[in-house]
Amino acid sequence: MKIFGYSLKSLIPGIVAAAVLGVAGASAVFAFVILGGLNLAATWPDPKPVYWVLHNTFTNSVAWRAPDEVPVDLDDPGRIALGAQQYVNSCAKCHGGPELGQNPLALAMRPRPQHLPSVVDQFTDAELFYILKSGVRMSAMPSWPTEDRDDEIWNVVAFIRNLPDMSAQSYLALLEDRELAMPERAAAITYGAPGPRLDNDLGAERYPADEYAYSSPATEWRDFAIQGDVVQRCAACHGGNGGGEATLGRAPNLTVLSADYITEQLTDYASGERKSGIMQIVASNLSQGQREALGKYYDALPDVAPTQASLGDPQIGEDIATGGKLMAAVPSCVTCHNNAGVGDDAVAGLDVPNLAGQSAPYIRDQLRLFAAGVRQGGAAWKPMQYIASNLTEEEIDGLAAWFSQQEPGAQIERRDLLASARPSDAAGVVEQVCKECHTVAGIGSPSGDKPNLTLQSPDYIHQQLWKFREDIRPSSQMGQTATKISEQDIANVAAYFGALPPVAVVRDVDAASAQRGAAIAQNGLPDVGVPSCVTCHGSEPTQEIEILPRLNGQNYAYLKERLDQFAGERGENLYALSPMNKFASRMTDEQRDDVAAWFSTQEPLAK
Repeated sequence: MKIFGYSLKSLIPGIVAAAVLGVAGASAVFAFVILGGLNLAATWPDPKPVYWVLHNTFTNSVAWRAPDEVPVDLDDPGRIALGAQQYVNSCAKCHGGPELGQNPLALAMRPRPQHLPSVVDQFTDAELFYILKSGVRMSAMPSWPTEDRDDEIWNVVAFIRNLPDMSAQSYLALLEDRELAMPERAAAITYGAPGPRLDNDLGAERYPADEYAYSSPATEWRDFAIQGDVVQRCAACHGGNGGGEATLGRAPNLTVLSADYITEQLTDYASGERKSGIMQIVASNLSQGQREALGKYYDALPDVAPTQASLGDPQIGEDIATGGKLMAAVPSCVTCHNNAGVGDDAVAGLDVPNLAGQSAPYIRDQLRLFAAGVRQGGAAWKPMQYIASNLTEEEIDGLAAWFSQQEPGAQIERRDLLASARPSDAAGVVEQVCKECHTVAGIGSPSGDKPNLTLQSPDYIHQQLWKFREDIRPSSQMGQTATKISEQDIANVAAYFGALPPVAVVRDVDAASAQRGAAIAQNGLPDVGVPSCVTCHGSEPTQEIEILPRLNGQNYAYLKERLDQFAGERGENLYALSPMNKFASRMTDEQRDDVAAWFSTQEPLAK
């Protein structure tokens, strides 16, 4: 008898050997696992051969997996200062400091954490990054608490590279900076009731999940929150006056932010909605009352103007901040960030941050995070990833420079892109081009499958025509139309239709359908993550952000077709400023039909 071409007799020795090894392996498992034969006590020292095997496995594994690219600015003082605070708050508990010993509790661990000032030169910058990001399995070395924040990890690398040449006195000065003279009002913020527990999204939960608590409020290395030392902890990075000078502007200037915005961001950090290996640790320890109290505390502090040197050309920044980039369909920054209102009076209900007087390094870093897709933004409408990804490094630096030079809390006006428009000169283009689909009156086609332009603002029509022209909003017909007419014609046509009184064309729609649509438009579909439509398309939002479309009184057939487009494959390649693919695809055909019916029956919004 042969098996795979070999006689059974010739295979017997191998079968016997495999059986013996299997029995030996099962015996080892029984001895080490079932009987607990392997001594896992931390008091049992690792024999030198075991240490050699484990340590060399670790160093070789790190060397193979370290990244190839290293940032060129690891010597940036602000980056080092911010990395120092993370090291002091977390790493030093185990790894010690220069000319200082390690915590006895850390030395009682197995394996022991190394004294970093003594060994950091054994690793390259890339290897240090990999260790910090990935951690070390079966040791006390954790991975970075959140994903995609490589910028924070490189900050720590920038700092620990300096440990071997640092004196104890220089290191202690970093700790003393945390005890900066606080304003008299900086009393302890008591913990009080913890508040509702928030699920903390730190990535994939580990088995067995019921043995861990992924939630906030949590505990910390030192329970600063429970002890009430909250402002002192914040001062480590933001300084005693809240202006961010302690880390040379790498941490934000909190004095220019509203109480509501600070509280909201702390809550997002605590839940993991906003990612940061530094701030998630801090915010997850705060009670709900402390998050609210911190917002009020920093909002009440005097505004502090940044002192950092300019990063780029502020003139480039001003052009984009007040006028946007038309050819990329990027709106002006002050469309939302105009500091006109904070808290309950925030622009269009969006709790956006005030940027006037914010530190330049912080603005630059956040724009880079948006461009990389790491940061999203908290509102249902999340335009910043698209906007930032359409900015060059020069433009990012210019924006950071210009906003940092503005007086904190200053009212910033948007540049009127239609100031040179001549609506009276649009008659020829309207008669020869626009009339075919929209009529001279602008109300759309008789069948209602073309949009009613009288409802929209001049700014909205102007931006849409540029999106058609640059193929950002794909449409073969409108793309050809917008390409054939001049830039001046685009401005004239936008001003012409935008100045017309809003008029709705009444068409019969199913009353029951419109009634069902009212509930969705006004309340959304919370079960599938669809917010109310009027969050963006209501009266107040469209008045304050004029590039948002006004849907009240819009032609039913056009609205229905547009929602179906959003939900389909065409919607997947949608202009990235719009969230409509995500929302429309979560609605059923009937729900989209109902919403279109309801909006078509509403009185047009005033311009």
